[in-house]
Amino acid sequence: NMIDLTPILQGIALLASWITLRLIPWLKSKTTRQQQEYLLATTRVLVYAAEQLYGAGKGSVKLSYVEDELERRGLKADVSAIEAAVREMNLLQNWELALKPEDEEN
Repeated sequence: NMIDLTPILQGIALLASWITLRLIPWLKSKTTRQQQEYLLATTRVLVYAAEQLYGAGKGSVKLSYVEDELERRGLKADVSAIEAAVREMNLLQNWELALKPEDEEN
């Protein structure tokens, strides 16, 4: 029973292209490399935390949580950067589920 991972891999490739073409140049123009890495890592952690705290759905509540927490740390991320981190998280979670052996799913 083969699982077709093509759509997932295409999504990851599309996300990587978007990050390369849009997010990274924007960040580079505004920050140092160390600040960029810190902002991206913090945004990812907060996106995962929001998902853990609020569960599925409630997108606007989770977005507000991430924006507020970034602001509390003296950071500001463009909404598209937060959405990219959400998309990345969703793609990775779907990929992990697709690769999970059938006997582990139950």
